[in-house]
Amino acid sequence: MRLLIILLVFFNFFNPEYNNFYSRNKEKLPGNGFFGFEKKSKAKLFYKNGFLIIEGLDGKANITIYSIIGNKVAFFPNIGLRKFKEPVSLQRETMYIARIEFSNTVFTYKFFTR
Repeated sequence: MRLLIILLVFFNFFNPEYNNFYSRNKEKLPGNGFFGFEKKSKAKLFYKNGFLIIEGLDGKANITIYSIIGNKVAFFPNIGLRKFKEPVSLQRETMYIARIEFSNTVFTYKFFTR
C-alpha cells in the first residue's frame, strides 16, 4: 500500500505532460464512468510582451481573466478567437486563470506570466 501511494505521488509530480510553457485545456466528457477520461484541447494560451495570445480556437466567445485568488482582471465580451492577440496589463511571475465561454462550452486555462 505504501509503495502504491509513493508511486502515485511520484507520477503526479514528475509527469512530463504538465511541464509545458503554455497551458492546455482538459475538458471532461460527460458519462465517462469511473475513470473520468478527458479530451484535450489543442488550443494554446500564453502571455508575451504584454499581450495575451490564444491560438487553436475559432469562433466568438467571452474571455475573462482572473487572478489566482479569483479577482477579475480583464474581460473581453463576444470576441473572435481566430487571431486573438489583446493587450493586457498583468504582473510578472504570477499565475492567472482564463475562462473562455462559448455558447455551448466553457474552457478554463491556467497560465503564468514571465
